[in-house]
Amino acid sequence: MVFKYIESIKKVTDLELTNAEQKLNLLKSQLHPKFLLNTLNSLHLLTEDNGKANDVIFKLSDLLKFTLYESMEAKIPLKAELSFLQDFIELEKIRHHDNVKIEYDFSSFENDKVKIAPLLFINFIENAFKHGVNKTRGSSWVTIKLVQEPKFLEFKILNSKPNLSKAEPSSIGGKGLVNITRRLELLYPEKHYLNIENKEEVYSVHLKIDLI
Repeated sequence: MVFKYIESIKKVTDLELTNAEQKLNLLKSQLHPKFLLNTLNSLHLLTEDNGKANDVIFKLSDLLKFTLYESMEAKIPLKAELSFLQDFIELEKIRHHDNVKIEYDFSSFENDKVKIAPLLFINFIENAFKHGVNKTRGSSWVTIKLVQEPKFLEFKILNSKPNLSKAEPSSIGGKGLVNITRRLELLYPEKHYLNIENKEEVYSVHLKIDLI
């Protein structure tokens, strides 16, 4: 009994530390000054169209509010998480214009009252742009889909990869990927499936989370 108690305390501590590090990394990466600067540059190009400029400002404001406040909860409505992801993706669409084909589908819901742990998907999406789109000089693409069924949640993302020389390493994810993998193990032990494939031209992530 003592051993089980110690293990349970360790698990809670690990989870708290991992969550704290994940949120700190989000502020340092997803809302990195370069990202904000690029978004502001997009605003400058849109000054003649107040409607679009205001839309960008609202999306950026929502991202900041979600990161600073809503994401601090242990679980949040799935709708709130998807709204955050959609704002992030739409801002990336504005930044990259027509040279990047960005498609996403968050339309399949069985129950919109489902709650999940926050910030489970943003690292994968951010990586798709950081290591795929942003490093490609020509045209590139990202495809994202999330399906919510009665018993599970399924997330898939695929992105094109830049043409790298054989001598150049193709490292994707880094510490952020390690952190989210650890979070999934702590939050959904034996209740999730994660498969990552790093092929020559395509990088893909398939995540499935049991909801019961």
